[in-house]
Amino acid sequence: MSERRALLKAALFAPVALALRPASAEATDYASAAEVFEAIDRLEADAAARLRRLGRESPAAHAFTASALADHERHLRVRARQRVRLGLGSGPAATAAESEDGSLAALRAAQEALVYAHAEGFPALGDALAVHDLMANMVDLARHLTVIDLWLEREEARG
Repeated sequence: MSERRALLKAALFAPVALALRPASAEATDYASAAEVFEAIDRLEADAAARLRRLGRESPAAHAFTASALADHERHLRVRARQRVRLGLGSGPAATAAESEDGSLAALRAAQEALVYAHAEGFPALGDALAVHDLMANMVDLARHLTVIDLWLEREEARG
């Protein structure tokens, strides 16, 4: 019953998340679970590199970046476990080079892409437990995105 509930939640949430995507963006139609995991790994590595840079450059951001990076590490372990469970191997961890753009706006864009990769990937996973686990990860990532949005609003209000 809980697998059915997780799939139902994913089916109900994904269209809402996709509807919130800016009109200029194109949705990704993933062909397989392996492709979903690969995209998430790549996008999470990019967001993590931006978070690490922000944490180094802004002492005030350290608590947030440390917490978000700890979530990323946990998400990586969850994906590795699901890969093995789905017979996809352990999968190499993606790494991202240091970004030249250390702005909050660039971090926000990277974080948003990561959240949408999760939502867009649900249909290709084909497994209720994988959807459940990645949905829990997506909630964390959406929470991070909200904090980044609030931070951007505060910075804009300051002028």
